[in-house]
Amino acid sequence: MNKTKTPILIAVVGVIATMIMIIAIAGGAKNKNKDSSKGSDIQPASLSAEDAEERLAELLDNVIVRDSTPSKGTVDYSDNSAANLPNIEVKYPLTVVGSGDVDIEIFSTSEKAGKANNGWLNETANEFNDKKVKLSNGQTASVSVRSIPSGAASDYICNNVYVPQAYTPSNELFGALAMQNGAKLKLAQPELVSNTAGIAISKTSVSLIESEYGEVNFENIVSAVVDGKIQMGYTYPYTSATGLNFLVNSLQYFDSSDMLSAGAIGKFQQLQKSIPFVCYTTDQMVNAMQSGTLQAGVTEYQAYVNSAVLKSSYDFVPFGYKHSNPLYMVGDLSSSEQEALDQFLEYAMSDACQDKAKSYGFDPDKNYQYNTKNISGADIINAQHLWKQEKDSGTPTIALFIADVSGSMSGDPLNRLKQSLVEASKNIKSDNYVGLLSYSDDVTVNLPIAQYDLEQRSYFAGAVDDLRANGSTATYDALLVGIDLLNKKKAEVPNAKTMIFVLSDGMCNTGAEYDDAAVLVEHYGIPIYTIGYNEQIDSLKSLSSINEAVYIDADNDDVVYELSALFNAQM
Repeated sequence: MNKTKTPILIAVVGVIATMIMIIAIAGGAKNKNKDSSKGSDIQPASLSAEDAEERLAELLDNVIVRDSTPSKGTVDYSDNSAANLPNIEVKYPLTVVGSGDVDIEIFSTSEKAGKANNGWLNETANEFNDKKVKLSNGQTASVSVRSIPSGAASDYICNNVYVPQAYTPSNELFGALAMQNGAKLKLAQPELVSNTAGIAISKTSVSLIESEYGEVNFENIVSAVVDGKIQMGYTYPYTSATGLNFLVNSLQYFDSSDMLSAGAIGKFQQLQKSIPFVCYTTDQMVNAMQSGTLQAGVTEYQAYVNSAVLKSSYDFVPFGYKHSNPLYMVGDLSSSEQEALDQFLEYAMSDACQDKAKSYGFDPDKNYQYNTKNISGADIINAQHLWKQEKDSGTPTIALFIADVSGSMSGDPLNRLKQSLVEASKNIKSDNYVGLLSYSDDVTVNLPIAQYDLEQRSYFAGAVDDLRANGSTATYDALLVGIDLLNKKKAEVPNAKTMIFVLSDGMCNTGAEYDDAAVLVEHYGIPIYTIGYNEQIDSLKSLSSINEAVYIDADNDDVVYELSALFNAQM
């Protein structure tokens, strides 16, 4: 061999060997993690309708789809809401733990019992506890705080599942609602800290309203939404005080003498046509506003003033009933409990504590004239029921439920999943369309999509009961099948909204990959609501963020409650 060529040959062989190793490693990494959520080589904007159909058909060729023979089950209309409330210590742990001889537990909303600028009540309670205040009988007083949404807190109290000594929702609407539902409340402090509900509205929309409607106020914003000039969002009025405030004020604006009149209902239906979705969480709404899907959304002044994004890009327009954060005594307090609560309120209302609240944003415009019109708890409940019945404005929803039945779901997880689907499905209206898929290694069509009448409800109950767990986790195979089924049903019901609910306890480990599904989810614009069951799954969060849906981290204890609330909000 020519010695002068030997080094060159060795170098070439080395380069080839290195390239082979790189390709092998890359391929192995790709096959090892099917749940990668990196960007796809195919950009959604480059996909034509024909390209999307071809791509979907190509991917489906690699998926094994089985059909299950439908069987009817028992349709249960009983109200199990109390039994389905999650363990409060797990779902809503104490943010302050008092250790006094007499301890007062307070249910509080998160803007007062959260972290940083949202931690005013927590800080106030801890400072009070450090003082070791003595009661007249010589016992020490303390306060415990539990951060929990206004509506969820009302559910625990009204169903007598867990009753604290005090309750501070964001506004008195939820106090009236709780009392109408049987809670024994007594107003101890009408204004713990001062806050205001408002609409955060984009600068562009402000200019539009000024030019076409005049003053930028609640009434003109709602009129612009009704007229289809802007799209806005509001939060779920069964749990959100701001969402409930928006609902009742809209109805009162439509008919000041009877907010439940036929005229008010007709206007409300028009309003909802320009509401793309009622946001299950505030984060969902803010994300939709930042992406440009919504030009406006409800918020509180304290949250607005502490958000650099909202302050820089949106104006704040106050509306409705004041968010005075009233504090109620719950039930019959003993004399020592009453004294302990009075001592705490005296401290919380001191200048030092109130000044700190102002520094955290609890100091809205004092010039705004709040709604002071009397509204009963019965009217609030009727408004919520009206919202449930009319929120879709006659537009049906096509929903497909995709359930993970891989081997890891066997036992209690699958049993709780079944229970959650059956209980949550009670919140689905009969004019919607529902189907069910399940998946492990392959995909099974357990129930074809059909209108959710009594017969379909029975088949749904039977299909859920027949679910069995085994095999691997082909999440994106199931999602591709789901997209195909939704598209076909959408062709039959062209005016319907579409959505998919994916329930899984782990990362995809076989079949199609994240990018394969994500590009088609974005192209078709289908909201994917995902539930990570006993596991936080980043890829499911990414799927939900594509079209402004939500991801819920649920476990055996709270999955029934979470799904019921989600279905009630969206179906």
